[in-house]
Amino acid sequence: MPKFVITGASGGGKSTLISALAAKGYATVPEVGRRIVAEQVATHGTALPWLDQAAFMDLLFARSIEAFDEAGDAAGEIVFFDRSFYEALAYGAVIGRPVPQTMAAAAAARRFDTPVFVCPPWQDIFTTDDERRHGFDFALRDHAANVAIYQAAGYTLVELPRVPVAERVGLIAERLCDLSGPQPSNPSEKR
Repeated sequence: MPKFVITGASGGGKSTLISALAAKGYATVPEVGRRIVAEQVATHGTALPWLDQAAFMDLLFARSIEAFDEAGDAAGEIVFFDRSFYEALAYGAVIGRPVPQTMAAAAAARRFDTPVFVCPPWQDIFTTDDERRHGFDFALRDHAANVAIYQAAGYTLVELPRVPVAERVGLIAERLCDLSGPQPSNPSEKR
């Protein structure tokens, strides 16, 4: 089953893009990090980027691996991930924590299809909220670490332009056609 990941800067439009791809009929996996933050806040947990960065990284990695493995059940469908376990590894670089060997091995045992789509930093749409408390400077460091980790893992990256989400969806659809030929009008239909 083809698995593609969308990475890049926090606040760069990834989640909006994932929602638009879902509306077009693609299978999608929402960002794990935001779900973790919401859960931790609701339960007064401490595995949060502003309280316990190492615990957040560990939970982000474990849940992202689970999401990848669970997505293997949708036979033949293209699946788009809003970030992945590689972002947990990149987060280690941002916070100055070495990646444990067990995480590196678990990541190396799993592969996404290429290319990896990248949403670059986009200050005009960047916002903070209860789950994203960091500023744009952190988003820039996050972006650089994410791009570096995928490049180090041997992925081809395609940076999406800062254009409306419908245009980004069209560019991704064009790229998929280039990779595998024409797609059905409803991507969830069996070929």
